[in-house]
Amino acid sequence: MEIKWSRNFEKSLKRFDKPMREKVKTKLKLFLENRQHPSLRFKKVQALKSEKPPVYEISVDMEVRVTLQFFDDHIYLRNIGGHDILP
Repeated sequence: MEIKWSRNFEKSLKRFDKPMREKVKTKLKLFLENRQHPSLRFKKVQALKSEKPPVYEISVDMEVRVTLQFFDDHIYLRNIGGHDILP
């Protein structure tokens, strides 16, 4: 499945150092291979449960997470950052 990202995601990702960007890349690859891998802590974001399609999150580490949505032909990466990335 194709991955697309928002400008917000791209802008936020650039704020991280190279090792963290590599970690994000590794976690996204793992996500595409196995969404249920325990280290991803993949779940629906309850604060945004009314969004259509629903918003989900995966953990890059204990501090950083990625929010995303599933569409018919792609996965849309909304944002990346700490727990303050949600409205």
